[in-house]
Amino acid sequence: MNNQKSQTTPISRVAHHGRKIKYERLLKGYTLKRLAELVGCSESMVSKVENSRLSPSLAMLHRIAAALEVSVSDLILQENDDLSAGKVVVFPANRFEITGKDRDEARAGVWFDRILPFGHDGLLQVQMLHLEPGAEQPRFLHHEGEELIFVLDGVLDVIVEDETYPVGRGDMIYFSSMLDHRYGNSGDRMARAFWVNTPPTM
Repeated sequence: MNNQKSQTTPISRVAHHGRKIKYERLLKGYTLKRLAELVGCSESMVSKVENSRLSPSLAMLHRIAAALEVSVSDLILQENDDLSAGKVVVFPANRFEITGKDRDEARAGVWFDRILPFGHDGLLQVQMLHLEPGAEQPRFLHHEGEELIFVLDGVLDVIVEDETYPVGRGDMIYFSSMLDHRYGNSGDRMARAFWVNTPPTM
């Protein structure tokens, strides 16, 4: 990595962590075909990028970011995103506070705060899930793995196939990620939940 030219380093990181692109695609509810249409390339090419078999050009990376409505930096592994073996990380409580401009920029009232960095080569994906009152994921997700959600504040509506499960503060819910699922908040206060998925979906 250190022997590569600096201008190629970001692309190499994207190639090595193509799961980030897959994760954002799944959050949007896009199929490979749909993302390929938006980006203007073949479905096979998107698949190769996601599986780190192809390094996208900078122009293609910008098109992917635009299609997924994220920034290019969201798709690139930052230096401090990697957890080295044996490293201990403590996250302060205010790490997940969101106010002012950041709150205004939250997409559709539903957003995730990354806890366990995506660069970590482990079996867990951990995030903080936030839903404003009335917010709801518009599309069902469906992928390999298992999910465990612990609700910290409010009531989180976990919609699994045709059933809605209201999960209140202090409650937990577990289900197979293979089942169609999405999240909503039909209450009148912010819902926050500690969300664990294995294996990582991005």
